[in-house]
This record gives sequence, structure tokens and C-alpha cells, in this order.
Amino acid sequence: MRTLAVTVLAFVLAGCAGGDAYPGADLAVVVEHPDAPTLSYRITCGETARVEGADLDAEAACSSLADPVVRTRLVDGPPADQMCTEMYGGPDTAGISGTLDGEQVTAEIDRANGCGIHDWDELLADLLPAARGVGE
Repeated sequence: MRTLAVTVLAFVLAGCAGGDAYPGADLAVVVEHPDAPTLSYRITCGETARVEGADLDAEAACSSLADPVVRTRLVDGPPADQMCTEMYGGPDTAGISGTLDGEQVTAEIDRANGCGIHDWDELLADLLPAARGVGE
């Protein structure tokens, strides 16, 4: 019985130790707003999580990149048949480029409609700073 308990504990600890690695990512992000300086920063993930040039939570940013919906949005772009509300969320724009687990990322995010607002404020919230003018 003791051997079984030790074996189970070893599997649990191995699973926890493996949970610290993030998807492989090297992403450059450029955020622009007409009333603010351009913000450029880099997100790198792998064995560790790093954000250079912005005040973002690196662990949250890298963890969000493991979400299949986030990955699809960054790699494939928004769905072609996506229906969006016609509400304007401000002039903020963001470009995200680089690689995510070996796949090329070239994503543009704006707040021109409800889909862009959702992507910025919800889906990619751990990768992008809060939009200017929102909640101020």
C-alpha cells in the first residue's frame, strides 16, 4: 500500500512540475492611440514567462497563449463569418507579430466594433494593456 501511495504522489508531483512550462512564444506587440505615445513590448514564453517593455503580468500573458481560442485568433485571425455589433470602442490599435509554438502570428486588433472590443477587453486582456479612455 505504501508503494502505491508513493507512486501516486510521484505522478502528482510530476504533473505539477510540468505545469510550469508555457507555450513557446516570441511576440512583438505595438499598441497605438492618437493621444498617447506608441507602446512597444515583447512577450516571450517557454520555460519562463517574460514581458519586456510593458507593465503586464508575464505569467498571465503566457498562460493565456495556451488557450486554443486565443491561439486561433492570433494565428488564423478572426472568423470570416463573424458577426459583430456596430459599436465603436475607440481608436486604439494593436499589432501582434512573431511566433507561437512555431506558427507565424500576424494579428491586428482594433476597437472599431463589438468583436474588436471583445477581443481587446476579454479574449486578449492578458496580452494587451487597457484601452485608453476605458474606465477613466
